[in-house]
Amino acid sequence: MIIRKANSSDIKKSLDIAKTLKQWFTKEAIKNMKIDFVINNTIIVINKKEVIGFLCYNSDNGIIKLIWIGVEKEHQRKGIGKLMLDYLEKEARKIKSNYIEVETLTEKDNYKPYRLTRDFYKKYGFKKLYLKKAPKPRWDDVDVMGKKVK
Repeated sequence: MIIRKANSSDIKKSLDIAKTLKQWFTKEAIKNMKIDFVINNTIIVINKKEVIGFLCYNSDNGIIKLIWIGVEKEHQRKGIGKLMLDYLEKEARKIKSNYIEVETLTEKDNYKPYRLTRDFYKKYGFKKLYLKKAPKPRWDDVDVMGKKVK
């Protein structure tokens, strides 16, 4: 498997993957990804010449912010997400950032895909830092989770 920065055709394939993951990504999320994948850092995982996963991130005040992560359904629970998080940690160390943060739906949201998402982050060392209230009506509150980069 290969991990590398995404080019424009990789971004299109990443969006196609996200569209198949309707349990996690709404139409509005896909619309936002179209922008986020271009103006932020996006990496992809390639297996047998096919993009099977993506991760989008940026930085704010020296803290790496994981924005989007997704893996094709048939490749989930096979270590691809961990591979991308390991890559992100390596990038963080290179630029001397010592923290990674991610936002996800709160624990009060019992929706199974997001329980799995929270469990995934916890498994790889992320801990809840604080609750972030929704900035707009009908949006969800989120838990901000963080991990110290060693």
